[in-house]
Amino acid sequence: MVHYVRLRFADWYQYYLEISSNLRLDVRKDILSSIILSNLIPPETLDLNCLNKLNGKKTLIIGAGPSIEDPSVQKFIRDRSDFVIISSDGSTELCLQLNIVPDFVVTDLDGDIDSLLSANKSGSKLVIHAHGDNIDKILRFVPRFRNFFGTTQVFPLQNVFNFGGFTDGDRCVFLADEFQCAEIWLVGMDFSSSIGYFSKKRRICNLNLKRKKLLIGKNLIEMLAKRSDSIMINVTTFKFNSLINGTIEYKLK
Repeated sequence: MVHYVRLRFADWYQYYLEISSNLRLDVRKDILSSIILSNLIPPETLDLNCLNKLNGKKTLIIGAGPSIEDPSVQKFIRDRSDFVIISSDGSTELCLQLNIVPDFVVTDLDGDIDSLLSANKSGSKLVIHAHGDNIDKILRFVPRFRNFFGTTQVFPLQNVFNFGGFTDGDRCVFLADEFQCAEIWLVGMDFSSSIGYFSKKRRICNLNLKRKKLLIGKNLIEMLAKRSDSIMINVTTFKFNSLINGTIEYKLK
């Protein structure tokens, strides 16, 4: 099946340059990380055809925001067994607690590694992202995974792809849009809320930087929603009401 690239790299790169300038990212380290990841990907790893199962399907993307700790949100997730499930890094741990093995896991290896390894062993296909701050984790953990492929936020390589997106959560959305899902349902995308248990729970991080990245992720999804052919539905609760412009709000009681 011929793969059709919906977001051209030239379109994405202007957003990346603005992000890298605002956050003072080292573009050279991003490129180096991509090259290192590329060299660690075995020839027999996955090709893009496995992602064609997203075409025309209903997809549930699970972010790692605090709302996924809510029982009503967890029930909503459990009831979507007929959806293609894409977890965002830290939310993979919750999926396993709910006895759900995500179809795909989008990660920069910043979440709970044991959960990522367990999901991968149980059948989840990983989308491992390279950037300048995770070179050490790529070198340490990538050899332990199977059934995965690589992504980057800079220039794509022969076996490392760029579908757009910056944080794990919005990269999930860009991936689902790229492979033409009919409906993209979002849960745990609490961009304006506090940092949740399943996000950065085991390390002290720069909360101001984290919130800047979350805002970037929100803005990117809103940009994508304007141009996407997919229907995007954002699941919210009364306690966690993080609206995303361009999406349809689905509020849980």
